[in-house]
Amino acid sequence: MSYKKKLVLGLPVELDVLEGVYEGVYRSRIEEVGEKILVVGAPYQNGELIPLREGTKVKLTFWDEVSAYSFQAKIMQRIAVPIPMFMFALPDTVTKIQRRNFVRVSATYPLTFQSVTKEGLSDSHQGTMLDLSGGGIRFWTVVPVENKSLLYASLALPGGELQTPLRVCRADKQDDGKRYVVSTEFHDLAERVRDRVIRSVFEIQREMRKKGLV
Repeated sequence: MSYKKKLVLGLPVELDVLEGVYEGVYRSRIEEVGEKILVVGAPYQNGELIPLREGTKVKLTFWDEVSAYSFQAKIMQRIAVPIPMFMFALPDTVTKIQRRNFVRVSATYPLTFQSVTKEGLSDSHQGTMLDLSGGGIRFWTVVPVENKSLLYASLALPGGELQTPLRVCRADKQDDGKRYVVSTEFHDLAERVRDRVIRSVFEIQREMRKKGLV
């Protein structure tokens, strides 16, 4: 079956902006699907429109029950009416990824981290996890963190402590000016360790279902 049959109106998509001042990952949804084009809503962050320019390179990711699918494209056209939207050309093929790495759950666990520098590891800092997936974590901290930097973190998970390198995808200073929300991906994670993370994700999901939270 062509991947295009999976693209339906309202389907959530993830926009990973690969260049420019708005580089980072945003959530949106499909607004229109054609034989050769895809139109998605312009993303917002903290109530503000992300004004990407035509020609900006983006990786789009969408999901079904089993897998995630992604492809890279450039914004062909910006549309203002009836709502802000971006138009992309659809490729002939997309990359298919097993969905298990993309299942993300809310997870509030303490963590410590150190920045990896040329001189070695920095002092240890505290943070609190916000969510977890087989691909990475999101956490908040009061310590400024550089985009694209490498961290070494110790995570408290249901299956026990995990120590792992993390690559920072995005670090956003919050409106209160005191906290930073940091999105990361696991760096050079062995598959057996990733399987352990995924088991923790599923365990958290089971507990949430028991409590009627999902």
